[in-house]
Amino acid sequence: FTSFYKKVQPEPESSPTSRQPANNEQQQQTSLDMKTLTLFPWIKIKIFKMAQTQTAEAEAEDSQETDAAAAAPALTCSETDALLQVKYNITEDEWDRTRGISYVYPFLNLHLQDDDLEPYKVTSEYETFEDLTDYEACLPRDECTQVVVSGLPTNAFTLSFDGRAVDIGHEFLFDGRNPVTSTEVGTCTKPICQETEALLEIPYWTGHYSYVTSSFRVEDEDGITILHGAPSDKRYFLNQTYACLPRDDNACYTFLIGGQNQMDHYYGYPPPSYSVLFDGQLVRRSDNWLFDSVQIGDSCKPRCNQDDESHIEFFMYDNVYSDAQEEYKYEWDLSFSSASVSGVVSQGPGISSLVHMSMCISKAKGSCSTFFISAPNVTREVDWGDGPKNETVQLKPVYTLAMDNVTYRKVQWWAPDIYGDFGFGGYNQTTNMG
Repeated sequence: FTSFYKKVQPEPESSPTSRQPANNEQQQQTSLDMKTLTLFPWIKIKIFKMAQTQTAEAEAEDSQETDAAAAAPALTCSETDALLQVKYNITEDEWDRTRGISYVYPFLNLHLQDDDLEPYKVTSEYETFEDLTDYEACLPRDECTQVVVSGLPTNAFTLSFDGRAVDIGHEFLFDGRNPVTSTEVGTCTKPICQETEALLEIPYWTGHYSYVTSSFRVEDEDGITILHGAPSDKRYFLNQTYACLPRDDNACYTFLIGGQNQMDHYYGYPPPSYSVLFDGQLVRRSDNWLFDSVQIGDSCKPRCNQDDESHIEFFMYDNVYSDAQEEYKYEWDLSFSSASVSGVVSQGPGISSLVHMSMCISKAKGSCSTFFISAPNVTREVDWGDGPKNETVQLKPVYTLAMDNVTYRKVQWWAPDIYGDFGFGGYNQTTNMG
């Protein structure tokens, strides 16, 4: 009886409209102990009827509040703002049928393009169908806002801004069944290029892993950086980078991207992805990469003579948390056939963590090429309370080595492996290819 009575009683609320017993007599009646209820069974009936009456009154009040909320007019925005409306039109059966991974919930999020605060904030999360309610907000007209809706079919909701319908924008992988969409509203502009120029667009989607450290850049034919960027640290955010490049018949540009981690779909969370568009045409799109290089332009040719040369491609992303206080250098040597070539890779404060080398070597049937790389011994001065001293810095670069599109090495290198736990340590590494 006690459990049932608690179940039918309306829950107390902390707001001024809380439904409490009208007087002390009712409070005393509802707090009778079990001994009294046992001696006087008729009290059970009286309390049960009272509870039924209060529950019915509470349901009537809730119904009136719901009807009033449904009939409430839209928000009134100031002259500098416009009304965003997100309306959902999915039924509970459709909700159940279209659910994806159980632990990834649909949500709505708003991002101001230049807002660096609260990177993990979610405007509304929908764990159940009952949570799915229409959304309204007044947003600045003269700023660009990303409206992110995830985990729902694209026909399950509509967007409008300033009284006009808005087409759903970019779509990305989310829960294995439904996408996550990013739509821009407000004043969102792209550069206007000259007739002799073409627009380069690089949309980078952070996905669930906004904390993954990575960067990208665009180089010209001479290897000079003409554009560089790093993804935002906001989760589920579309970072847009634009540039107007000369529309030269002889021009060929190279897009490079890399980071510390390659996020696959093992854990079910949406990975980062990028796209490269040039002059309105999609050049590359990928959501599964550690390093990548993309040639851009109609005049691009194979990097090497495919008949008698092999293409060597080396990527490295050095650990930005290595605590190195000065510039340091990795030394490398590549031996092939009867020749060799060597060089250094500089890293440290003020130097890009993303390293890329591309080389063509003579191809000989049955030959074996050897790539050797050594890490420097980097130290820093520390004081742990027992006086200043020099401490060895553990470098943890990630690098890949490939020849003719075959990857021979892909590893995070601990140099040195101070604790000896990972098996990827030492100051030197040698890779044979061919």
